[in-house]
Amino acid sequence: MRKIFNIWVLVAALLFAFSSCVKDLDTKPLTDNILLPETAWQDQDSYEQFVSKIYAGLSLSGNEGPAGQPDITADDQGEATFLRSYWNLQELCTDEVLGAWDNETLRGLQFCQWTSSNNFLLLNYTRIYMNVAYANEFLRETTDSKLEERGVPADLKNQIKTYRAEVRALRALNYYCLMDLYANVPYIPEEAGVGAYLPEQKDRKFFFSFIESELKDAEAALPPNTKANYGKLTSAAAWMILAKLYLNAEVYIGQNKYTECLQYVNKVLAAGYSLDPAYKNMFGADNYKSPEIIFPLVFDGRRATTYGGTTFLLAASYKSDMNPADNFGFSQAWSGIRAKESLSARFANNDKRALFWKEGRTLETTQWYDFNKGWSVIKYTNINGDGQKGSNPVFADTDFPFFRLADAYLMYAEAVLRGGQGGTREQARTLVNALRDRADADDVSDTQFTLSFILDERSRELYWEGHRRSDLIRFGKFTREYSWPWKNGVFTGVPTIDDKYDLYPLPASELTANPKLVQNKGY
Repeated sequence: MRKIFNIWVLVAALLFAFSSCVKDLDTKPLTDNILLPETAWQDQDSYEQFVSKIYAGLSLSGNEGPAGQPDITADDQGEATFLRSYWNLQELCTDEVLGAWDNETLRGLQFCQWTSSNNFLLLNYTRIYMNVAYANEFLRETTDSKLEERGVPADLKNQIKTYRAEVRALRALNYYCLMDLYANVPYIPEEAGVGAYLPEQKDRKFFFSFIESELKDAEAALPPNTKANYGKLTSAAAWMILAKLYLNAEVYIGQNKYTECLQYVNKVLAAGYSLDPAYKNMFGADNYKSPEIIFPLVFDGRRATTYGGTTFLLAASYKSDMNPADNFGFSQAWSGIRAKESLSARFANNDKRALFWKEGRTLETTQWYDFNKGWSVIKYTNINGDGQKGSNPVFADTDFPFFRLADAYLMYAEAVLRGGQGGTREQARTLVNALRDRADADDVSDTQFTLSFILDERSRELYWEGHRRSDLIRFGKFTREYSWPWKNGVFTGVPTIDDKYDLYPLPASELTANPKLVQNKGY
C-alpha cells in the first residue's frame, strides 16, 4: 500500500509530559477503550502503530477522519492540524497569499499585525508540542532495558532501532519548526516522563545544537531513500533539515554555515532523486509517483481525511465559478485564499509554474476581502497526472511536498552565492537553469545570477509550499526594505514594520500557565 495510517493509541502514553501546554487547551482521550501501557506494549504491532501516530501528527487532526476523535479540541478541527496552522504562519504573512475571510485571527496574520492571542499561534504551538510528547513517550518506552523486560524478539528489536531513528528525526523536525517560528521555546526532555512539569525555556543556540546532533546521530539508522519508504523520514529528509538549519544559521545563531549547508545539499543531490518532468504533477492526486519529492505529508481521500492539509489548500483556493469538480477533481470551494499581485506578476508569460485562474479575477488585490480581487491559485489539484480525478471529490488524495529536490537545487545556488565552499557558481547556475528549463522560462545569465534573483526564483518555484516567510527573513526583507500589498494592513503596503515580527510571540495563555517563560521582545 502506498499510504498507511494505522491510527492507534496508548491513552496513558499520549498524556503530555508537561503541564503548561495542557492547562489552556482542552485535550481529549483518543479512544474510549482504556488500555494501560504495560499491557499495550505486549502487542508487538504496537511499536509500528505508535510510530504511525507520530507521523499522523503532521497530517491529521485525530484518530477518525476527517474530524472525529480529535487530538485537540478546537472550533474547527481543520485548523487544529499541523499543516494548516503551519502553512498559515509561514505563508499568509508574506507577499504570496491574501485571505478573504473576515476574522481577527487571519487578518492579524496577513496584515503582519498579530498578537500573542492569535488562535493560530496557540493551535500550531500546541500541535507541535503534542507531536514532541508522542515522540518522547515512544523513546522512553523503547529503551534497551524496556525491550529486555518485555522479552521483545531480536528481529523486532532491530526494527525498533529504525523506528527510534525516525522518531528522533521527527522530533528534531518539530523542534526545528518551533525554533524557526518562535525562537526561544520550552525544551521537554524525554526523561521528564508524564505528569505535572513546567519545562525550561531554551534559546536558538541550544535548539540549533540539539537538532543538529539528533539528526546526525539518527541519520545512519534512518530508512533508505526508496519508493517503499515513501512518506517516511529517510536519511535524505534528515539531510534536507540539516541543510535548512545551516542555510538559516546566520538568522538562528549569528554564524555563517553555508559550507555545511552545501555538504548536506550535496548528499541530497547524490541520493537518487530527479526532477519531475512535469511541474504540475507534483501537486496532483498521484504525486506520490514523483521522483522529486523527498519528504511528503501524506493524505488520502478515503483513508487519511482532514479539513486541513491539502484539502484546505484546494478548497480554500477555489470558488464555485471555477467548476472545481470538473476542472480539478474537487467539489469543495471555500473562496478563501488567493495570490497577491506581488506573486502573480513575478512570472514571465511562458513560465509553466504560473498556475493561476484569471477568469473573473483582477490582478490587483485592491479589496482584501473580495475573493475576485487577485488571481486564484490552481497549483494544488485532485487530478492525477493522466487527467483522471482523485478517489474522493470531497477530500484530496494530494500529498504535501514538504521537501523536494528543487529546493535543494536552490539551496545549493544560494549557499554558493553566499560564499559557501563545496560547490561552484557554474554548477549552481546549471541547477537553477534546469528548473527554468522545465518551466520553459529563459535561462538565467551569469550577470543576472544574484542573490536577489534567487529570492525571486525561490518564490516562482516554491510558492505556497511553506517556505516564504523564512526566506524573506533570511534575506532581510520581511520587516524592512520591502513592501507588498496589505503589509501593515494597507493596500499599498509599507517597506518597514517593527522587527519584532521576525518572530512569532509565545501564545499568551502559555505564559500564564508557565511562569518560567519569557515572552519574545516587543510582545
